[in-house]
Formats: sequence, C-alpha cells, structure tokens
Amino acid sequence: MKTHPKTCIVSAISKRTCLLVGWLTGLLMIFSLQTLSAQTVENVDKAFMEARELAFDGQREEARELAHAILEISPDYHDVRILIARTYAWDGSYDNAREELNYVLERRPDYKDALFAAIDNERWAGNEKAMLDYSKQAVRYHAVDADVLLKRAETLNSAGKDKEALQVLNQLEQIDKINEEALQLRESIKTSGQNYTLTTAYTYDTFEDVFDDIHKAYVQLSRRTGIGSVIGRVNYQRRFSTDGLQAELDFYPSIAEGWYGYVSAGYSSSSLFPEFRSGAELFKTLPGAFEVSAGFRYLSFNSDVWIFTGTVSKYQGNWLFTVRPYITPNSVGVSRSLSLLARRYLSGPENYITFRGGFGFYPEERRFQDVSGDVFFTQSQFVGIDGYKELRYNLSAFLSLDLARQELTFDPDNFITIVTLNGGFVYKF
Repeated sequence: MKTHPKTCIVSAISKRTCLLVGWLTGLLMIFSLQTLSAQTVENVDKAFMEARELAFDGQREEARELAHAILEISPDYHDVRILIARTYAWDGSYDNAREELNYVLERRPDYKDALFAAIDNERWAGNEKAMLDYSKQAVRYHAVDADVLLKRAETLNSAGKDKEALQVLNQLEQIDKINEEALQLRESIKTSGQNYTLTTAYTYDTFEDVFDDIHKAYVQLSRRTGIGSVIGRVNYQRRFSTDGLQAELDFYPSIAEGWYGYVSAGYSSSSLFPEFRSGAELFKTLPGAFEVSAGFRYLSFNSDVWIFTGTVSKYQGNWLFTVRPYITPNSVGVSRSLSLLARRYLSGPENYITFRGGFGFYPEERRFQDVSGDVFFTQSQFVGIDGYKELRYNLSAFLSLDLARQELTFDPDNFITIVTLNGGFVYKF
C-alpha cells in the first residue's frame, strides 16, 4: 500500500507538534510543582505548625510529606525532624525514628526535645539501656531543669529502678517543691511497693417492717504475690439477736497473658452463714476492650445451693459496663437473676463512682436464708450507687447505698423494702 506524500508531511508535523507539546507540558508541570513547593514552604514555621496539626490528627503520612518538604528548604530545622521521628515512633517504626533523631543529636547533643523524643522512642522499642543512657545525657546537659529531672525519674521508674528515681525526685524538689507531676510520681512509686492491703468495712441493713436490722462487718488482708493476689477475710454478722463469724480465703491467680482466675472458699459454724462456701471463675480479656468470664458459686446450708454465673464487660473511655447473670437450679426448677453495673472512673483506678441494679433471684445469702439454715428462693429488685475515693497514696475510703424490694418468704404476694448502707477504709502498706 502506498502512502500519499501529504499524509507523510502531516504525520511528521504531528509528531513534532506532539513532542513540542509534551516538552512544554513537562516544563509547565515542573514549574507548577516548584511553585507549589515554594508556596508550601514559603513560611517554614507556618508549615511546621500545619504538619504538627496533621500529625496530632492522626494523618501522620501527610505530616511527614509536608515535613520533608520543609527540610528541603531548611535541612537543619531540628523541630521538624523531631516531629518526623515522633510520627515514626507512633507508627512503631523505631529505626526510622532513631535515624532522624541521631541526625539532630549529632549536631545538637544537648537538644532537650530531641533527647526526650529519643527516650520515648527507645522505651517504646523496649531498649531499656538506650532509654536510660539518653535520660542520663539529658541530665548531664540540663542538671537543674525540672522537666529533665522529672523525665529522668520517670525513665528510672519505668526501668524498675525506684530507689534511684526517688533520689532524682529529691533533687527535683529542691528546684520545684510543688511540682504536681513529681508528687504524683512519688506517690505512684510508693504505692507500687505496697504489697499488703488492709480493708475494714461495716454494713447496716434496715427493713421496712417484719425483720430486725442486720449488722455486718469484715476485716480483710490481701497480699500481692508473683502469681496473683491472696485475700484472707473474717466476716461478722448480728441477726435475730445472734452473732456469727465466717472465715474466707480468696485467690486471684494470673494464669497466662490475658487470662486470670478467681478461687474462693469459706467456713462457718454459725447458722447465720453457710457452713461451707466455695467458688471459682475464669476471666479472659478480649480485643476491643472486652472481658468475659464464667464460673460457679456453691453454698452449703441444710441443703446445697449451686449458682452458675459469668460476666460480659466492656471498657469504653472512662466507663466500665458489666452484665452478670446468675442461674440457680433448685427443687422447683431454675431461678434466674441479672445484675448490671456501670462504673465511671474519675481520676485513675482509685477514684470512681458505680451505678448498680438487678432483678430476679438475687444470690446473696442473707436474702434467702433464715436462722434455721433453710434456703428460700425469693424474687427481688435492687438499685444502688457507690463511690471509691483515694484520700492519699496509701489510704482510700468507700461508701455505698442500696435500695431493694424483696418478696416475703411467708407471703409471696407482698414485698418489703430493704435499705443497705455500707462503708469502709482501705489501707495499703
């Protein structure tokens, strides 16, 4: 097939035109990118603030892109490089973070922000020695800086060197006697070394009519061990002009990562308590801040009582929500009840308020046992509120109020109102 000469000419012109257009387009794109880059870092301080906002908003990749653009203009803008390092550390890219921080510290070995970032990066990476070395370097350059001394104390504390951490806090207090964070850290260190807890409590039940008031009290001593907490408790009760004691022992074993248990046993020769009681429960933490458990309780009165129970719990922010059912087989069928709990943590685990409620057969022995030791399966509903307050680092107090409506064993069509007040103190040493 022959090609017309004019077609060849047009084709050649088109190729040259396309090449020219492509070349011009490329130049235009390069110019545009340079212009955009120049606009982006026209004010490096403003661009740095924008990168910080992106990083704190969770857009860390975008923050790094903008930060690298800034470094093309100002390669020794150390705060920008520290920001890049921190975003890498937050993402778990500890080697990348370390590379950026080394660049800064080689040029400014005394730069406090870089040293703090390096300490955090090594701590998250699990490199204890490097973490301690950087904190020591910070103190060497800033021996009278309260923030540096606090960081050094925190680092020593996280490494389990509490005695040395307290010595650094003593130095810090000579500079800043009212440093709140230092005071909190000191109390935390003292608390962490307290393996014993002594608890005393008193409970008062008053009834709308029919029954005399019930007085209860207990003294409890717990000991933290490497395999879990062991708790010994003596319960006292006065009811029907009769006094009774019960001894109990609880154990919360740590089984494996995400698994722990509860084992309990108790004995009493008084008719006010079951002769023997025991219980066991297995707990498992789950993703999404969930926890579940399953177990049983056994009570030996004139007849045996088996209670099967469990929990589903969810942590949501500063809240803990728990649902606990109870299933109790008996001679006439199966009794069921449900309790609900919503706990709001106010400032740490030692300060909270709890809202409680439940309905059905509530398996709390004084509710279904008379002085003869016979067991009664009665229906009840209750609501309650309690508070737990840390008074100082080793002393806390708690107080609760419950209102219950319970079926009368001898007149099932009628209910009585029970008001329960409970309070006590917790001392750690």
